[in-house]
Amino acid sequence: MSVRIEIPSAPKAQPAPPPAAPVNDTMRRLQIGIAGVLTVLLLVGMAGLIGERARERAAGEAAAVAEVKMPGEEPAGGAPLEELGVQPVSPSSKDENAATDVKVPQTLPQASSVPDLEPDPALQRARQSKQ
Repeated sequence: MSVRIEIPSAPKAQPAPPPAAPVNDTMRRLQIGIAGVLTVLLLVGMAGLIGERARERAAGEAAAVAEVKMPGEEPAGGAPLEELGVQPVSPSSKDENAATDVKVPQTLPQASSVPDLEPDPALQRARQSKQ
């Protein structure tokens, strides 16, 4: 014969179910998500507009650059000094340079060569013997 003795024990605690998310919290998360998506769309749209304007401005500048003349180019007509506002000066009797003749530089007579700068004859003979 066996006797079974049962000792009453304390009831086991069941884990509490997680509280259901309140409706306000769900709406708040939904609003933040929608606001984030709209912000990204707004930024992408603004970047597109800025890029489009930059391309238009670059095309306008390219047309303007094509019309600019380089400093070395000759204009089609007229004197370049007159375009800058410079007026030609006619020679007058008071002008010092008007009566002077143009001096042509004279050629100097051939000077004899300096012995230190002449090639060494022994070196020339050595080079010729190697060939």
